[in-house]
Amino acid sequence: MLIEKKHDSKTATKQLLLVLLFILACFLLSNAVNFANERVDSNVPFIGGRYYISDIETYKSESVFIGSNWIFVPNIDYDLIDSGNYGYWDYNSVTYATGVSISSVSGWNNLGDDVVWHNVGEDGVVFNTFEREGKTKKAALYVATIVFDDPGDTYYLNIPESCGLTVIYCNGDKLGTLWDREGEWAPAFGYGYFQVPIIPDSNGIARVMIAVSSDARIFNPGLSAYPSITNSEVSAKYTIIPSIWLTLQLVLFFFVLVGGLMISRTFKYRRRYYLLILLEVLILIYTVVDCHFVSFSAIQEEMLSYILLILMDMIMYNFINSFFLSPELEGREKTIIRLSGIPVIVTGIILILSVIFKTSLLGTTFPIVSSIAFEIVITILCGLNMLTIYYHNTSDLYCMIILVSYIFFYVNIYAGSKGIYNLPTYSIFFFIANLTMTFYYITRYIIQERRLSDTIDHMQYLVHEKTLHISEINKDLYNTNKRLLENEQARKNVLSNVSHDLRTPITAIRGYAELLLTSGQKMSETQRENYLQNIIRRASQMERIISDIVDLTRLESGANEFQFTDVSISELLDEICMMYETDLANTKKRLTLDIPEDDLLFVRADPKKLSRVFENLISNAVNYTFEEAEIKVKAWRENADKELSEQTVHITVSDNGIGIPENEIPMVFDRFYRAKNSGGNIKGTGIGLSIVKTIIDRHDATITVESTIGKGTTFHVTMKATY
Repeated sequence: MLIEKKHDSKTATKQLLLVLLFILACFLLSNAVNFANERVDSNVPFIGGRYYISDIETYKSESVFIGSNWIFVPNIDYDLIDSGNYGYWDYNSVTYATGVSISSVSGWNNLGDDVVWHNVGEDGVVFNTFEREGKTKKAALYVATIVFDDPGDTYYLNIPESCGLTVIYCNGDKLGTLWDREGEWAPAFGYGYFQVPIIPDSNGIARVMIAVSSDARIFNPGLSAYPSITNSEVSAKYTIIPSIWLTLQLVLFFFVLVGGLMISRTFKYRRRYYLLILLEVLILIYTVVDCHFVSFSAIQEEMLSYILLILMDMIMYNFINSFFLSPELEGREKTIIRLSGIPVIVTGIILILSVIFKTSLLGTTFPIVSSIAFEIVITILCGLNMLTIYYHNTSDLYCMIILVSYIFFYVNIYAGSKGIYNLPTYSIFFFIANLTMTFYYITRYIIQERRLSDTIDHMQYLVHEKTLHISEINKDLYNTNKRLLENEQARKNVLSNVSHDLRTPITAIRGYAELLLTSGQKMSETQRENYLQNIIRRASQMERIISDIVDLTRLESGANEFQFTDVSISELLDEICMMYETDLANTKKRLTLDIPEDDLLFVRADPKKLSRVFENLISNAVNYTFEEAEIKVKAWRENADKELSEQTVHITVSDNGIGIPENEIPMVFDRFYRAKNSGGNIKGTGIGLSIVKTIIDRHDATITVESTIGKGTTFHVTMKATY
């Protein structure tokens, strides 16, 4: 027992050293990333109230950042500029400030130490408020004159952060609207990095106005990150790099999600996996909101970010605690750890409800102070649990690495501002924690897989032997049962179809016969002859229905064999059209045939069955057209310039008849289906097109239909060409 404790003590010491090294590495990584991504004023020459950028082409891999010497005009709303009542030089006639610096913490509430106010009234500088859409707003204008040495180029103004609806103007033109989600406008952004193109005038001068309208409750209204000027190459890089990074995070998340769902079935504590997925979903949502891949109003974004932070703290605490609930831990210690999550959850819910029901807190330091305090308490609780509870496995090392990663994650959330790239430092530590969890789950899975591999291999061998024997028996039974079911289904379909479609003509024949029987000599010879003709027509209809049903049943059951041979589509259509031209000779309906003169269009087909296809299509065209109609049959070879295996023969049958309703087109090939606009006076069994579709499918061909109500219908048949 003493030896075991000595061994455990050495293991714990080694793990502690590894965690300390990991903390050092995270500290160095955090500082390096923040240093490389920090926005620093480029000290652009500012002479006579103008910025002079004379060497923009040298900035191939960086930006020109402008953080000071702005002109600031309070109480100027974008509506005033859009209406034409305010121009660039009008700031001289109102209260304005020069030497203004952009603040990343307080927005326009802190304009820097070099600010100088002009045209200030007796009451001092006062921000006026106004009502818009039921909300109290404040507005201000940032003004700058930028001179470029190359007036012919297009440059990009990048604004990564602004609290409020931000409208950009250059030389009097409105370039775009960024941020916020209020009013009739659309956000202009690319992969979370907001930018607009600015084009200098012929003298290389760009007079830039940035109008910001912010909710009066916002703690830091206005621009909260240095705007930058870039060329097209740098601008594209600012767009591509964040999108690639977010894609990597999403790929890793889906890998954990899908892979975890597959392997977590073997784990005893699946609750830990579900907490992990929920935590990662919240972090991804926070990243999307914070990086403005989805844009909200400033007040909505602040509330959503706060709620997400509190939720992440709650889930993270319960997730870390799940590592402590090992089988070796029993009694009071296990109960304390399990119940400690309750006050954390209750506190988090209270904090969330406080900002939901009292939104005025969002305009104070309450969100930042309460979220930091909540995070500190949770980190201390997790650390105490980790130091006081001892494990008999190595999962505590994973736990400590994950906890450290999330600590650096939260530290960089509170400490970081918008950098050069829209790539927050905290997302890197989320990536590290995610990789650690992935490795943890894979390791656990491999260990369990090794324990089961020998047994599984032996069982698989036995199952394989039995399966081979059973599969042969099942195959024979399946084929026999399939044939029986097909025959039984064919029999049922015939009975159902006959019963369904013969009831109407039988009823009519019976009615006419009863009239003839009961009327006696009272019925005239003309009436008797009409009734007898109706009986004959109904009998013919029954005969046609039975013939169609039998043919369709044979086709579907495979009883009707096909005799395939090389068939000329040109000759086949010519014969069919000649037959119908004779039938239509005394009518106003005209049938035309368009086939190539030098191409017989050979296909592999059963000539009788294929004739049935085109006879049905032309017959439908005749029946469903008006008194004067044009029916066109056309055939041609497609892809004639390619190899024979890629060539097809395309046949169309078109008419200018009543058409088919658009919502009924997918059902025209169903058995016994007739379009609602077909009318009761048009002959048809409702299965002609079903027969056509069955024959076409047996020929490995395709048939489609196009139709417009009142304009006509076109059927397309495509078959493989043989030569």
